[in-house]
Amino acid sequence: MILDSPLNKAGKVKGIYIHTAKNVLIQVNPKVRIPRTFKRFCGLMVQLLQKLSIRATNGPDKLLKVVKGPVAKYFPADAKRIGFSVKADLVPVHTWVQTKLEDAKPVVFVVGAFAHGAIDTSYVDEEIAVSQYPLSAAYALSRITNAMEMKWGIN
Repeated sequence: MILDSPLNKAGKVKGIYIHTAKNVLIQVNPKVRIPRTFKRFCGLMVQLLQKLSIRATNGPDKLLKVVKGPVAKYFPADAKRIGFSVKADLVPVHTWVQTKLEDAKPVVFVVGAFAHGAIDTSYVDEEIAVSQYPLSAAYALSRITNAMEMKWGIN
């Protein structure tokens, strides 16, 4: 979802990290193209877990890489860190992005992508809810990216 967004194509997404249930931390290069079929995706993930990185075929860039945690050490030092939870205060995400985020300061969004449980809030500065209902990670990310695109005039 986020990799296909105009926000990413405009170069505004600087990093994506996936923390798995088995405590594996994967760094995702925003330039990566994830396979569209499940079979190819599974093959890519097996290769990543065996070799610990996936390189681009036409250059030295690492597109996917298993890295050592904790994830917070990869955040920009001065970043505002926002966690998403259905239990937090409900805010209209477009208004919140327009009024609460500074253009000059980096921002980190922490989104849970699991069926049960909650995100580790030890490394977030603020928690917000973007809906009164529990949302899939893909839909929550689409709301965030859309709000950021509107803020920066990316179409």
